[in-house]
Order: sequence, then C-alpha cells, then structure tokens
Amino acid sequence: MILETTSGGILKEIREKLNISLSDIAGNDLDIDLIKLIESDKIPLEIENAEIICKNINSVLEQREMDLIIESEDLFDPRRYYAKERVETYISQWDKHRKDKNYIIDEDDLDDLEFILSEYNLMDKKLKAYELIGDIYREKKDYENSYIYYLRGHELIYRYPNRKSNYLLTIKLGANYIYMERCEDAVSVFQNALINVDNIPEEYLIYIYYNYALAYFELKMYSSSLKIISDLLRYTERKDYDLWKRTYNLQGVCYLGMGEYETALSSYNNALQVLTFTGYSDFKYLIYGNIAETYTKLKDQNRAYKYLEAILEDWNELDKSSYNYSLICNQLAISYENLGDFKKAEKYYKESLKYAKENIQQDYILKNLTALMELNKKADVNDILKIIEEYYESVVSGIKINDSLLTVFKCLRTCIDSREYFKLEGLIDSIIKIKGE
Repeated sequence: MILETTSGGILKEIREKLNISLSDIAGNDLDIDLIKLIESDKIPLEIENAEIICKNINSVLEQREMDLIIESEDLFDPRRYYAKERVETYISQWDKHRKDKNYIIDEDDLDDLEFILSEYNLMDKKLKAYELIGDIYREKKDYENSYIYYLRGHELIYRYPNRKSNYLLTIKLGANYIYMERCEDAVSVFQNALINVDNIPEEYLIYIYYNYALAYFELKMYSSSLKIISDLLRYTERKDYDLWKRTYNLQGVCYLGMGEYETALSSYNNALQVLTFTGYSDFKYLIYGNIAETYTKLKDQNRAYKYLEAILEDWNELDKSSYNYSLICNQLAISYENLGDFKKAEKYYKESLKYAKENIQQDYILKNLTALMELNKKADVNDILKIIEEYYESVVSGIKINDSLLTVFKCLRTCIDSREYFKLEGLIDSIIKIKGE
C-alpha cells in the first residue's frame, strides 16, 4: 500500500474512499478546477480552503448519517490521517466483537489506541472509540468501567455540536448513572441536554425524557417523574411501542408510589394495550406483578391472586437470564408478603436475589436482601444469617466510603469492643430511623 504524503494526495484519497464528488467538495464556495489542481499538487492547499473543504465533506457525511468527521489538520498531516485509519481499524474490530458478544478488549490494543489518540490529539476518534468501549463494558454489565469511558466521551461532545449521535451518548451516560444508583447525576445530565430541546431529534428526545423520568422515579420524586412522562406522551409521534409500554408502566408505578391505586391500574392497562403491538414479552408479567401489588394495596385479594396465578401459569416460559426475571420474582414476593403468605414471599425474594446476582443487578441484590431482613421480623426466614454472609461482598462493594460513614463504623466498633451492646443497638436503631427513608 502506497501512503500519500501530500495534502492534495490525502484529499484525493479521502474523496475516493468516501465516494464524494468534486462538486460536493467544492460546494458553493470553491471552484471544481481549484480542487483538481490541489489534488494533483499543482497548487498548495491553503488553510482557509481546507476548512471549507472539510465543512463540505462533513456535511455530506452527516446527510449519509456516517459517524465520521474530517478535520483540516488531517489534510496537512498525512501521519495524522493514517493514525485515524489505525484507530478506525480498532473500532471496527471491537464493534464486530461486541456484535458477536465477545467482550474481551486486549490491554495491549487499548494501550496502543490510547497512545495514538494522544500522540495525534484525535478528539473525534476519542469520542467514537470511548463510546464503543463504554458500550462493551455496559454489555458486560461492568457499569463502573462503562461510566469511565462514557464520561470521557461525553466530555468531548461540545467540540462537535453537529454530531447527531451525541444525544445517544448522553442517553447512555444518563442510563449508566441510573444503573449505578447515581440518579442525581442522571437528572443533571438530562437537564443539561434539554436546554437545547428544540435541536434534539425526536428519536433521541423520547429516550432522554424516559430516562429522565426514570431517574426521578428512582429518587422517589414521583410528581416530577409524572410531569416528564406527560411531556413524553404528549410530544412523541413515533410509534415506538416498546418505549410506550415501558412509559405507561413507569407512570403506573409512580401513581402506585403516590398511593393513587386506581390511576395506577389505568396506566398498567394502557401498557398492556400497547403490549399487543409488540408480541410476546416477559415484560407482560412485570406489568401483571405491578397490577397484583396494586390490588393488594386495595385489599382486593381475589384480583391480586388472579394476576399472580397468571404469572405462574407461564413460569417456564420466562427467560431467567433477562433483566426482567429478577424484577418479576421481586414483584411476586412483594405481593405475597402483602397478602400475608410469608413462605411464598421468602421463596420469591430468594429467587429474585439469586438471579439478581447472576445477572449482575446490584440494585436488586440490595432490595431483596433488605426485604428478606424485614420479612425476618414478621416470620423466621430460613438461613437468614447464611444469606447475609453469602451476599456480604455484594453489599460491601457498593458502599461509598466518606468521613461520616467511616466515623459511624468506628462508633459501632467502639461499642462492640466496649461490650456496650445496648448502646450499639441504640446507635444502629438511630441510623435506621434517621437514614432509613
């Protein structure tokens, strides 16, 4: 392979590889004959013309929805252009691995990539590469590393305001914050994105709204969540049934959290109606679980059991490796606990806990473990101490240590060392009372 070493040669190579015409490159600002002279190295490329040429090339790429950016520096420094090609090779290779569900990234390749990106200051390639690496870690459910790369990519989006998929990266970063239970950060990301709401394509806007509402729900700010859901349902014209069913279900759990049970049921029914357009899905049983819980709140045991039995009838069809499985088990457990059937509640909390660990759902590990400890106050849970010990590492790994928390632990240790068990119990009760909500 012969590598071009002149600005004209690089321009010609880019144009031919991307199948862009001379007239497209010239646009309304330059003469086609001028472009021909530059490509043949008969006249030098000037900075002003390079910027116009890159603007026109990028306009074509944007129309084609190609995630590629050509910068004037690429035309003046052949090494920089070919460095970008090496990065694209890594990106293509890793994207193929991701699609094949091969999520291993060779550390030497990653080091080489970082060196190239830094050596030539390839900001556009950093943005693209970091987003892809974030995707790979997310699909591995390694949310900490996913967050690191999404954030590094997101910090660069303001350099390329016309890159449409910037909003997709914003959605990914915000959703990652929610997975990591950093919902205040998610709210901040979506609020900043919505400052330019009129510029956001609807295909991205509806998912920003949904995740924004979800973040508020996780913060138990139900009214704020419902307001955003209302905006989403009012403005969207895209027939995205998958999003609609999730939105109506989220609306329902918000009303459930507010104690507006009849309104919650109406939202769940809307979700089920939308579900008829999407075919079979485990999500139906998650909605059934929410409906069952709502009926337990309304003291309507017959209808609650009806929906619980509907879930159990198709139990063998549920995908245990899916995100929804642990949630469905948790819903069954909550409903059975509300109905006073503590043994079945224990069974499904344990099932939910088991698969939350297998499917790396840290939030549901904590929810189920907490629920089992609370259930143990009502009826003895079999092997409760063994369960706590088994999931001890999962609990500790999620703790964010600060000076206040460290002081609390030292207080607890001092009470234990002094055998002041009543004071220890009082301190623990105070923590639960003050911070339990």
